[in-house]
Amino acid sequence: MFLVEEKMSPDGERCAKIYMRTDGLFEGRIYTLQSAAGSPPLGQSDAEFEVSGVTETLPRAQSIVYEDLGL
Repeated sequence: MFLVEEKMSPDGERCAKIYMRTDGLFEGRIYTLQSAAGSPPLGQSDAEFEVSGVTETLPRAQSIVYEDLGL
């Protein structure tokens, strides 16, 4: 997978990463930074996450992720 974009929620409690998968689809992952597992801040390795969407286009993946983060 190839990392395309990272975003942080306005309150700083959640972050998101959008990846382009090897099958050409885009996958948005949402991380809760204050979880018991201690999910990673931007730029660090992946831990537990919630897949918020898998789409065929980057704009649609961005739309899903941005809405979930409250952007």
